[in-house]
Amino acid sequence: MAEDPDARLVELEAKAQFYQAEYEYLCRKMPNAMFVVDPEQDCIVEANDAACRLLGYSRDHLLSSVTISDIHPHELEELQEFAAEIVRQGSAASDRLSCLSAAGRTIPVTIHGSVFEDPQGRQLLRTIVVDMGRRQAVEQALDDEVRSTYDYDEITGGSPALRQVLEQVQRVAPTDSTVLILGETGTGKELICRAIHHDSLRRAQPLVKLNCAAIPSGLIESELFGHEKGAFTGAIQQKRGRFELAHEGTIFLDEIGDIPLETQPKLLRLLQEREFERVGGTTTIDTDVRVIAATHRDLEQMVADGSFRQDLFYRLNVFPVTLPPLRARREDIPILARYFAHRMSQRQGRRPLEFTSDAVERLLGYHWPGNIRELENIIERAVILCDGDTIDSNHVYLGEAAAPAGLAGEVRPLQQVEHDAIVAALHASRGKVSGPGGAAQLLGLKPSTLESRMKKLGIERLGASS
Repeated sequence: MAEDPDARLVELEAKAQFYQAEYEYLCRKMPNAMFVVDPEQDCIVEANDAACRLLGYSRDHLLSSVTISDIHPHELEELQEFAAEIVRQGSAASDRLSCLSAAGRTIPVTIHGSVFEDPQGRQLLRTIVVDMGRRQAVEQALDDEVRSTYDYDEITGGSPALRQVLEQVQRVAPTDSTVLILGETGTGKELICRAIHHDSLRRAQPLVKLNCAAIPSGLIESELFGHEKGAFTGAIQQKRGRFELAHEGTIFLDEIGDIPLETQPKLLRLLQEREFERVGGTTTIDTDVRVIAATHRDLEQMVADGSFRQDLFYRLNVFPVTLPPLRARREDIPILARYFAHRMSQRQGRRPLEFTSDAVERLLGYHWPGNIRELENIIERAVILCDGDTIDSNHVYLGEAAAPAGLAGEVRPLQQVEHDAIVAALHASRGKVSGPGGAAQLLGLKPSTLESRMKKLGIERLGASS
């Protein structure tokens, strides 16, 4: 029986409509931005969902009111050359262009373009636009070693002081509040920052780090906010700052106490208004960044001295997290030592090493001015020096200059250890017993319990023994 031509035509038209609908859906939902543009009319004919997200416009506004020139206002000559290359060759790619978003952010992009003719005979360009800014942000985070997969085993210990810190982390992480991490050098401030970011709603976005103490004062603004080409000698091209790279993610400002006084107003404005300008630029850029700052300095004293702005301190100090020094969480020292020894043994392809009781006692008797970082370095040296399966006190080199007299090797009464821990915590808190940063918080005790133990051990409030 002969096939009905009309029925066959209806079937083919239905298939064509189905495939056209599937194509349009895939184009609309593809992860990279896609535009169809009419270069002769300087207009956008089609744009998918990713294109709207990239530029920050609704689709209706993008198709009715935004021109190609609006998106590339500073590179029209390069754009015309690129369009001519696409028409001449049929397809071409360029990584020399950028897009200007509705918020005023310059987004470096790679554009892949091809030419086709629509049913009306217009010569149109279809372009796939890849956001290189997001890739730069991820690469920056990897360079800073703060975008690695987070492992909670890195925060090791079970002391009350550490548990209190982790409870604070779990409470603040899901919020978008600014966090100020306080603590001595080597107490693990960056690990706490990673934990907060990992448990936040921004975990899928970059965590970008800047150590404010490691950047010369003359370059800190450029690192934070970026600069325009020609803004100063040596600025041979536009640079995106860390806040731009961290857009929609988290920025970790380590050693915030070292930020120059002249830069602080610009940082304050960003925290208040969520906007900034690059060095040498006039375009205001909106940003959506969660700020986590850290310092070992006493910012309140710096405010009193006039070296840190009071209003900036208040903006940063929304949710302070104070990390206890290692001497205030001595029960964690054996746990940390075993953790570091096991990790370093694995790296060297060795069996896990154990510690003798003398070695553990030697570690417990030290006052750890360098905190966890110092402990890690000492354990690494001990693993290297150990030829067998057990680390003993001879492998634990603490340094005579650093170890207080009488604490290096002998076993001390528990009461003396408790006495020294309380005195150390009082010195660290400058005599403050209760409240944030107080000795009770550092030791993981209730203020009333600490007061009782101080009285029993004959310890005066300012840390001097009676």
